[in-house]
Amino acid sequence: MTIERLETFGTETVSVVRVTTSDGAQGIGQISPYNADISSRVFHRQIAPYALGADPEELECLVDEIVNRNLKFPGSYVRRALCGLDTAVWDLRGKEVGAPVCELIGGEPEPLAVYGSSMRRDISPEDEAARLARLQDEHGYEAFKIRVGAVDSWGSDEDAWEGRSEELVPTVRSALAEDTVLFVDANSAYSPSGALELDRTVLAPNGIAHFEEPCPYWKLDWTAAVRDGASTPVAGGEQDCFLEQWMRIVEGPVVDIVQPDVCYLGGLTRARRVADLADEHGLPCRPHAANHSMVLTFTLHLLAAIDNAATYVEYSIEDHWAEGLVEPAPTVENGAVEVPDGPGWGVDIDSEWLESAEYEASTTS
Repeated sequence: MTIERLETFGTETVSVVRVTTSDGAQGIGQISPYNADISSRVFHRQIAPYALGADPEELECLVDEIVNRNLKFPGSYVRRALCGLDTAVWDLRGKEVGAPVCELIGGEPEPLAVYGSSMRRDISPEDEAARLARLQDEHGYEAFKIRVGAVDSWGSDEDAWEGRSEELVPTVRSALAEDTVLFVDANSAYSPSGALELDRTVLAPNGIAHFEEPCPYWKLDWTAAVRDGASTPVAGGEQDCFLEQWMRIVEGPVVDIVQPDVCYLGGLTRARRVADLADEHGLPCRPHAANHSMVLTFTLHLLAAIDNAATYVEYSIEDHWAEGLVEPAPTVENGAVEVPDGPGWGVDIDSEWLESAEYEASTTS
């Protein structure tokens, strides 16, 4: 059995991959979201030529070969495109044996607790607190994540507006159930001194459970300084797609909690390696999964199987482009989402979406 056909169905935002083997078996996966039309071109130009004719049972070696063959292209687009191949082959493997992907890697499908992930910095502390309290009442969330600092401020200690973060955290904390777990995400907004000051005056007094990406993510020494000095556990790594960088992050250690993104990193195969590396060093894994595309499905299966899975899966509370892409759609009940228990990823892609998407195929013939 060899890979005979690789198809993409895409938009600018997201692209689905279908793999077909020489014996007619199929699997579906997804290229990393955002500028996915560009990643699809990379997929057909720089991934497909090495995958066509290959044995899908040798996926782990194939993933490494493709990265090595793209030696002159070490950036994120190759990894984003590689995710489409990797995840489609994992789906194919599961469907061949009639088992969910999580069972293939040592887990079992079961409900996993999620945290409601806010993406907004344009909302007042009072309005943010009110909507999170409403969602908690409606869906039973035990945990939420809110945004501090200003987007694209890159270590400048800027806020969305003056005093917002200092007001936001206690306002949200007081509006939710007393035992609610609360995370904050800075998206690289702070310098070490600014992050430590926020931790001392706002985060620690309000019992924040993790401080995500406090400093520009490429400045590992800055993030490590925050980890060493803060009372709040530091999380990070969503942007990092190089396994060599992950070795530096984990072995530092630079963070207390690792947050690989299955899609940005290049697929489940490479994400498992990061999780395993973190486990060897005693670090929990709470992956980044900030939208309702297939990245959420991939992450649910990963966390159902790894030994060092941190409690709570990221679940965006925003209305956005990925709604209706996968069937059945993951939904929150009593603060948890079911890991799909069907073969492979256990989900299908909406047929109308597939029909409307831009199509391209690469084949062995």
